[in-house]
Amino acid sequence: MKILFTMPIPNDLKERQQEQFPDHTYEYIENLASYQGIDKVDCIVSYGSDITDSIIEEAKRLRWLMVFSAGIEELPHAKLQEKSILVTNVRGIHAIPMAEFTMGFMLSHVKRLASFASKQTKNDWERDPQIGELAEKTIIVVGTGAIGSQIAQFAKAFQMKTIGINTSGENIAPFDEAVSIEEIQTVLPEGDFIVSVLPETSATKSFYKKAHFEAMKKSTVFINIGRGSAISEEVLMDIASNQTIAHLYLDVSPIEPLPKNHPLWNFTNVTITPHVSAHSPKYLYRSFDIWLENVARFQKEEPLLNMINLNRGY
Repeated sequence: MKILFTMPIPNDLKERQQEQFPDHTYEYIENLASYQGIDKVDCIVSYGSDITDSIIEEAKRLRWLMVFSAGIEELPHAKLQEKSILVTNVRGIHAIPMAEFTMGFMLSHVKRLASFASKQTKNDWERDPQIGELAEKTIIVVGTGAIGSQIAQFAKAFQMKTIGINTSGENIAPFDEAVSIEEIQTVLPEGDFIVSVLPETSATKSFYKKAHFEAMKKSTVFINIGRGSAISEEVLMDIASNQTIAHLYLDVSPIEPLPKNHPLWNFTNVTITPHVSAHSPKYLYRSFDIWLENVARFQKEEPLLNMINLNRGY
């Protein structure tokens, strides 16, 4: 195969790949739009955002698209299906960094770390009577895949009760219990922390309504590390301005990057981070573990890991 990478790859990973699969031809570029020779490529490895209808149309020999991200909403689904191109991703590699990020938000919240950081700028020794614990709190994780399950595993180490939300309502370890997404309203009043790990699909866009937040306790904390499109700007502004719940921790937002003049920046009950919960120095190394396993499977005509159902959207 001729394999085209559209992102920088460390030399040690290039060498590992060459040693393991010396019969393939590898090319590394950073600008797919200006690349000459796309018609001779059998496989593209990309983050996904540079793949367009015209690229797929011009790539006459393309059989496989490997996406080094979990989200595939930017891909030209119809064109990929029309050309019967295999699509795989690196689902699962984000579990540890995103779960750690979530625990960081929750620990910071109960231990009042932002408050103490603010006090330090004023040389203020005043203690905070609102310091709490995670132990015996209830966390509801909306999405029980690799990321959600890792969050639940970490939460169990802090002696939290874990409730999972998924499409079937089927319980899986390490959750204490699970309900279907249609029944989410029945458990929202129990949650001290609600964590959204929803992907972006037609069913999840603007999924969270005002009524969902009104069903939560006033003290509830909502954390979104999935996709910003799961909550509309209108709902976010309403919840923040009316202080419907205690706090919104948003690593993702409906508009990215969030404009500098957007009012969400100014709420004291909203914490914004720039879509970084999955960032890790191990990102490409974990991606290559899946990629190289899939190359071996592809050569042996075995089922590939993380095959994407383009109709379903994940």
